[in-house]
Amino acid sequence: MLASLVAPLVCGLAVLAVAAAPAVAQAQTPVPPPAPEQVAPADAQQEAAPEGDGAAGPLRLVSLIEVGPPGLDADAEVTADIAYGAFQRGWYLTAVALATPLAEAGDAAAQTLLGVMQETGLGIAQDKRRAAEWYQVATVTGDPGAAFRLAQLYLLGQGVERDKKKAADLFEIAADAGNPSAMYNLAILYQEGEGRPYNEAEAAKLLERAADLGDTEAQYSLGLQYLEGNATIRDPARGAFWLGRAARRGHVSAQVYYGILRFQGKGVEPDEAEAADWFERAAAAGNPVAMNRLARIYAYGRGRDVDPVAAASWHYVARALGLSDLELDGYVAGLDQQTVDRALARTRDLAATLMPKREDPSLAAP
Repeated sequence: MLASLVAPLVCGLAVLAVAAAPAVAQAQTPVPPPAPEQVAPADAQQEAAPEGDGAAGPLRLVSLIEVGPPGLDADAEVTADIAYGAFQRGWYLTAVALATPLAEAGDAAAQTLLGVMQETGLGIAQDKRRAAEWYQVATVTGDPGAAFRLAQLYLLGQGVERDKKKAADLFEIAADAGNPSAMYNLAILYQEGEGRPYNEAEAAKLLERAADLGDTEAQYSLGLQYLEGNATIRDPARGAFWLGRAARRGHVSAQVYYGILRFQGKGVEPDEAEAADWFERAAAAGNPVAMNRLARIYAYGRGRDVDPVAAASWHYVARALGLSDLELDGYVAGLDQQTVDRALARTRDLAATLMPKREDPSLAAP
């Protein structure tokens, strides 16, 4: 079976120089020095400077891809780590050539790497069906990372027929190996009752494990579950705690929700100034709900000093993004023309960075 899988991978690579810099997969590695024949050392460039010119010529910056992979020693052992190092540096053809014989020999990490390259189309033609086959082989060989990637393909029906039961089984393999994203996805399947029977308590356990490991989506979902779940699990204080964790890690939706909790004092002490800070962060990230909340903050002086220009400008941008507010429409309608003009000028500045580009410039907001 392996021979039939790798045959198309090695076609045309017979003349490829099999070389890569040693590296540990998924870890920080030192950048290899450029090959001497491609980038001259600084002192050599200084020696080559024209006579009478005391300043050395400028050094040319060369990317790793331009430099290319340095050669291995003749007796060096090629490992999956070296293949991953080549892949991480963008030397995709080298990674294919290095990983292929390892995968044929049963190296699970190399099999997974070939699956990744087939799935993404890096270094080889994209083929998600063959990627799934490689992930399946690597899963059987014992790589839980391959199980996770294969689970995602089954969940989305990419390269394989959509099957949430198989996805759940594979997510469970990866979750048992400590993968927080797998725990999160398995928890969602328990919450939806698809691929696994509906079980809110089991979902909460999985989300808690993933959240403890720092998965922001799990932290956000766990917070929502404690705030909006059934009565047996509801706990506003724990919900606010996990939403706050996710918000601090940059989860924009969590920032909006946590800001609301801070404003209302639900599960946490009320603090309108801090709520305004969270709305401002999320608004700056392009969230229209946060923009609307921030507009109200500035309009009514709750957590910020009253600022009609800021209120109107955030309202204009939120409205252009599809979030209407009749109360703020009335507020803006009562502003004098000078204030409106200043707000429109600020709106243009905000829209330039926060709104998606439109094909027709005449449709610029507001």
